[in-house]
Amino acid sequence: MTEYTIWIGGERSWQRTYLGEIGAVELTDEQVEKFFTFNEEGEIEFDAALISEKVHSWGEENPELPTWDTITDGCLGWGAYTDQYVGVCDTEDDENPILLTDVESLGYYTEEEIADGLPVEDEQESAICEYVDELDEPDGVWMLYHSIEKGGYEGSFELPDGEEFDPKKLVIKVRQIADRFSIVTGASYNGEDIEMTGDSDGKGIDWYIYYNGELFPFG
Repeated sequence: MTEYTIWIGGERSWQRTYLGEIGAVELTDEQVEKFFTFNEEGEIEFDAALISEKVHSWGEENPELPTWDTITDGCLGWGAYTDQYVGVCDTEDDENPILLTDVESLGYYTEEEIADGLPVEDEQESAICEYVDELDEPDGVWMLYHSIEKGGYEGSFELPDGEEFDPKKLVIKVRQIADRFSIVTGASYNGEDIEMTGDSDGKGIDWYIYYNGELFPFG
């Protein structure tokens, strides 16, 4: 068997990767009534400084709004940003990728389209992306966090000796969140999931209120 490494990031597997964790929770009616108002046009209004203060009140026994240590239960995905390379190499030869291309240059298809064979109909020549839209203009008022990170993101898979890697059998799994954030959360080869792992260091957190398809930054 020959082991192959797949990564998302730079031009080589050992280069650093930029990653994000994005999550959100829907605020309760009571929270919305207490902290938000709506003008005559139906646009949301709130005190950004007050919301930021409540979010950063970590460790409170009964916080009035989600905080970092409570909102992470609403994680929608962690992984590498899609504006990077996807690469594949023989694990023992990481200086010579056998696939290296921009993730965003690949064809994007839903799970249903892939099951229906659409990529084949489109004369697929390389890997493809299977994407899922999350928080596509949901009802209600949501609080969303975006943790910006830097580290590594890769996995490995094996093929029998003599079997060549076929990029057409590679699927990169992508989550597109709130029509703003796009991250790779997994991969598969020939229908078999590849365990993608990595470690990362946090570089910062962005906070938003999400309402009626718009993100309003605060904090």
